[in-house]
Amino acid sequence: MTKFILKSFVLVALLMVPRAAMAEGIQIIVFDPDVALAASDVGQDIAKQLKEQSDDMRTRVQAEAVELENEAGKLREQQTLLSPEALQQRVEELQARQVSAQQQFTTEGQGIQAGGQVASREVLKIIDEELDKISKDRKVDIVMNRKAVFYASPAIDVTKELVERINQRITSIKVTPVKPQEAQ
Repeated sequence: MTKFILKSFVLVALLMVPRAAMAEGIQIIVFDPDVALAASDVGQDIAKQLKEQSDDMRTRVQAEAVELENEAGKLREQQTLLSPEALQQRVEELQARQVSAQQQFTTEGQGIQAGGQVASREVLKIIDEELDKISKDRKVDIVMNRKAVFYASPAIDVTKELVERINQRITSIKVTPVKPQEAQ
């Protein structure tokens, strides 16, 4: 609903531009920063690194789950040999280990996501710089985000050119997971 209201507002604003100004040749371009990031070589590199980091973590989560299940199985086998107090203590230790592992992996997953966001912000800075250059080269009066426009002719969409410019400047960036103290 909000996007519709925003697009309607932009459309009304454009319709309110005096016809005399339109006759003078106001230049407008649109772009899609999300598409530019995703389609660029560096955006694909970021996605690949995030997938690799997530897959690695998922493998370790599964290994920890198997190890915890094995420990629980051993505990079940030993339960008749242990005193109730010793059994209770071992169960609590195993539960604490499980909770700790879950917290660790949750924090690590958040760090991976935050690292991806840091890398993406760096690329978005480049997108802004290149978009500024495009607008100056073309002597553009108005630059609009594609998502804020109800309709725009493909002829004024510079997203493809933006991707080409990004690819010329940068093809990869290291995605480093953010540690909890760094995120604050």
